[in-house]
Amino acid sequence: MLNRKRIGILAAYLLLFCFLAVSAAAESYTLSGTVRDTAAHGVPSATVTAKSIATGKTYSAETNSDGAYAIRDLAGGDYEVSAVAGELEAPPIKVTLAAAQTTDLTVSPSPKPRGSSHFR
Repeated sequence: MLNRKRIGILAAYLLLFCFLAVSAAAESYTLSGTVRDTAAHGVPSATVTAKSIATGKTYSAETNSDGAYAIRDLAGGDYEVSAVAGELEAPPIKVTLAAAQTTDLTVSPSPKPRGSSHFR
């Protein structure tokens, strides 16, 4: 039979477990980095997109005047990250965001092949 002291200890452990579970589930991460051209110059006003591989949801940010970007409040997991700046684009790169991690990413846009079109 459980006495009051043991019930109190079990209740305290249960509350601690619930608090830790909620804290872990609410954690979010930041994906940041710099978009650079092939000459290693920062690319301003590029659109960086992170697509969650698990959900298909996309998140985006625009680079500042130095080519830096940050996409905040992302859930942990795998993302496909790409960048577009006018006629330049960077192929997608797979990035994994994990616990207590901020991932810096540098992508190098390259020109689209001549004659290619998405509307054929």
